[in-house]
Amino acid sequence: MRNVCLVFVLFFFKGFGQSSGSLSIPGSSMLNKLAVGDSIIYYQCHVEEATQQMTTASGQTLTGKAQQYSITEKYVLHKTKQGYHVNYYSSALNVLPNRKFSGLKIRERPYWNFKREKSFDLDEKDLKILLALENKGREAIEYDYVINKYNTNQLIIKQKKDFKQLVIEGDYVVSKLIVH
Repeated sequence: MRNVCLVFVLFFFKGFGQSSGSLSIPGSSMLNKLAVGDSIIYYQCHVEEATQQMTTASGQTLTGKAQQYSITEKYVLHKTKQGYHVNYYSSALNVLPNRKFSGLKIRERPYWNFKREKSFDLDEKDLKILLALENKGREAIEYDYVINKYNTNQLIIKQKKDFKQLVIEGDYVVSKLIVH
């Protein structure tokens, strides 16, 4: 009898103590506005130090010195009945300072040459990461728009004409945090 009561109590608290699998999205988040079939775009530009290698037509490989490049990535989140699906793109445009990144909040331009890299579904942990970045970032001001060696990490969240441009302090990069 004692075991039956213990099992009943465990089931009772398990049902009330755990979430039903659906994450509560704050009203201040742009993700909160999404309905099934809608999409939202995340652009992130961050600065990385890298060495550039070139191969000539004769097969010779030339290696440059290490320098800083801006890396711009795009995540298109689609809300489906099952959850969220992401298409991930990267751009070959890697100039530093990157003066054009803030223009993506107005309209994406063809010269960014975004190339689709992969497609995957988001789980609850990934969604929490996106919400945390949106919460952690501070709104960019006019002096923040250029991506340079002092301003190395920004996120633009855009849905139709609504957008947020956020400065992210630290090395919080979506592609490093959400690995698929």
